Amino acid sequence: MHWLSLIPPFVTVLTAVLTKRIIPSLILGLWMGSICLEPNLLKGTIKAAEYISASLADKESAYIVLFLFVFGALAELFKISGGIKGFAAIAEKYVKSEKGALLAIWAATPVTFLDCCFHVIATGTIAKPLIEKVNGSRERLAMVVNTTSAQLIVLIPIATTYVGYIIGVTRSAMRQAGIEGSPYFMYLKSIPFNFYSIGMVVLSILITLFGMNFGKWRIGKAGKAEGGVHESDEAHEQCEFEEKVSPRATNLLFPLIVLISLILYLFWYTGKGSGRSFMEALMHAEFEKAIFIATFATVGLTAIYYLLQKIPLGEMETHFLSGGTELLPPIVILILSWSLSSVTKDLGFIDFVSKTVGVAIPKTFIPAAIFLIGGFTSYFIGSSWATWALIMPLGLPLAVSSGADLSLTMGAILAGGSIGDNVSPLGETPVLTSAITEVPIIDHVQTTLPYALIIILFSTALFVLFQAIVF
Repeated sequence: MHWLSLIPPFVTVLTAVLTKRIIPSLILGLWMGSICLEPNLLKGTIKAAEYISASLADKESAYIVLFLFVFGALAELFKISGGIKGFAAIAEKYVKSEKGALLAIWAATPVTFLDCCFHVIATGTIAKPLIEKVNGSRERLAMVVNTTSAQLIVLIPIATTYVGYIIGVTRSAMRQAGIEGSPYFMYLKSIPFNFYSIGMVVLSILITLFGMNFGKWRIGKAGKAEGGVHESDEAHEQCEFEEKVSPRATNLLFPLIVLISLILYLFWYTGKGSGRSFMEALMHAEFEKAIFIATFATVGLTAIYYLLQKIPLGEMETHFLSGGTELLPPIVILILSWSLSSVTKDLGFIDFVSKTVGVAIPKTFIPAAIFLIGGFTSYFIGSSWATWALIMPLGLPLAVSSGADLSLTMGAILAGGSIGDNVSPLGETPVLTSAITEVPIIDHVQTTLPYALIIILFSTALFVLFQAIVF
């Protein structure tokens, strides 16, 4: 019966690549797996519903779902605060060159890194007028905005929507593979091995500081765009930028300081135990609970802070609900991926992989193969989050069965998934970046792709070398 365990992931990945729609693909994979367990249409459908219900009933899962909703609401509240206009007004006083305009993106990143959609809109809104003022390259602007979004945010292990989502998909994959420990610390240990995202960030720094170009892929000055259109994908709906009060940078700084402080404090508080040091407390922290409570409390304090500035409560309520709703697609993806992991586990996926694929492929090539598979998948479906939901339950069990390093393998999963959000014409970040910077999506992708291909080659080699030599 073990070979049947391949049906749910195979059907899900194939359908996702063909249709570019991850939610229907996950539902189909879950349903097919449930029917394999219960060879009856009605009983199989009931079994699928039970898997979904069980995923939601888990306390840690509920914390992650709530965190994502409330975090999306918090990011949306920032859009009516006047904070971005405050940063733009400060930057305009000092920017005199293209390098200065690009550096403004990096300067704004510490207060816009919470979510990739929010970051693209905020930094694009700040830097686009500056680039036009100095007659700089909008294609170069688009590349830096894009890279400082998804590629940089996935490397930041605190106070982002990515953290909660990655913990969610990692936790279910670890349970399926029989891996003990904290999914948050698994994520932390994998960050240095996300070679693709690190490489693209380094390239963007070089482009910002030195205007680096090479060969026929030279980044030139884009003409006035006809206009980009941002189509929604599975991760987010299009965000619209609006502010209702006078420019004030502190309206972003205050909530961000509160949020990070509360997260760190609650990490310690939920794991402090008796006589534990700060680092020992972090090792035992209830991460899912801590990030939800911190975000929930920050929303309340931020609302009070904005009320004191005469921002209408009704306006904040509207943005709270729209921001939370904006993250419903990734929440649904996460719930379905948890359910899919459970059904593949019950079908004997771990045993099948360990006895077949795990012994057939040398462990030296496991992380590199997972990286390339994830990159292919993410390019054709255009979503890093969806790719992680598909590949994480496959990659970690394969690492366990083959003996490949877990941190390196998880880094490969995160790196492969990040490719689509960087260079896919279907990706949320490229499409939204195109719309904000007014660079046509094809021009933006063609400008970025040659650089990305070089990083992909280097990353593949590094995954092989690290597994063969270091581990």
